[in-house]
Amino acid sequence: MIEQRTCGSPGRSLTWWEQVELPFQCRDGELLCFSGSAPFFARNCIPTIHDAAVFLQPHAYSRKFVAWYRMLFRRLSRRSPFILTVSKSAASDLAQFLPGSEFRIVYNAAEHIVQIGPDKSILKQHQLLGRRYILAVGSLNPTKNFNVLIQAYRKAGFDANVPLVIVGAVNGSVFNGSGVSTVDESIIWAGGVSDAQLRTLYENATLFAFPSLYEGFGIPPLESMTCGCPVVASSASSIPEICGDAALYFPPLDIAAVAASLQRVLNDEALRQELISKGYQRSECFSWQHSAEQLRSCLIEANYLPA
Repeated sequence: MIEQRTCGSPGRSLTWWEQVELPFQCRDGELLCFSGSAPFFARNCIPTIHDAAVFLQPHAYSRKFVAWYRMLFRRLSRRSPFILTVSKSAASDLAQFLPGSEFRIVYNAAEHIVQIGPDKSILKQHQLLGRRYILAVGSLNPTKNFNVLIQAYRKAGFDANVPLVIVGAVNGSVFNGSGVSTVDESIIWAGGVSDAQLRTLYENATLFAFPSLYEGFGIPPLESMTCGCPVVASSASSIPEICGDAALYFPPLDIAAVAASLQRVLNDEALRQELISKGYQRSECFSWQHSAEQLRSCLIEANYLPA
């Protein structure tokens, strides 16, 4: 049994809660952080750092964001028994900038996406019922590479009969300008959606495109596979580690190669079915139960839990 306790003062900012109230409440115990951030002054803390984007892709973020997280991650790496991260790729990247740190890998999973019923209203909302479409999911962070995806989509000769549906929002206080043009009648900007709506979009898409330049893990392709949607994806960073042989890969900056991958899956039904079958198999390699078991082993190692 894990005891739950709510702490914090109403009306305070989340930053205040994380950096002041949380470490005060945990001053006599151990703190485990999953969010990619952690209190600067925490005494006994195991952080989770999901990727090395602030070191490898600083242009994608505001200067304040980069400066703060670089400083925070370096301090955490010196004060923590080890750092949790979400892939071998992420651990390798972080090790370049946090020398001397030890890392423990706890993979993410995606079965949560099918544990809630679908909401098909999203198809009617965007006039997608009975239509083929290409789906992409992610924030408008420049590292998500939607600009190249859109150019490839246009180069492939698709039109409003096979729209490109992009799910996600942009946070201007964190991300620098994405450079993505949002004016095109064949591109549907769905914005933020619920998990139920996202499940529906995955399950009804003709294919899922993931052009990202950098990922610590990359949950959307795994969600797509779990929902039976074939995946075409970037060959960058952790993506091949997570997707294995269940995706058709392309070099993320090669517009012609991205366009050819989209065309190939849309026009080759045998390939679509092969990717769907491999996707189901690959998604079964990851589960939140297994992640919890990995995490428990890490906490026992750090003496946060009894053996």
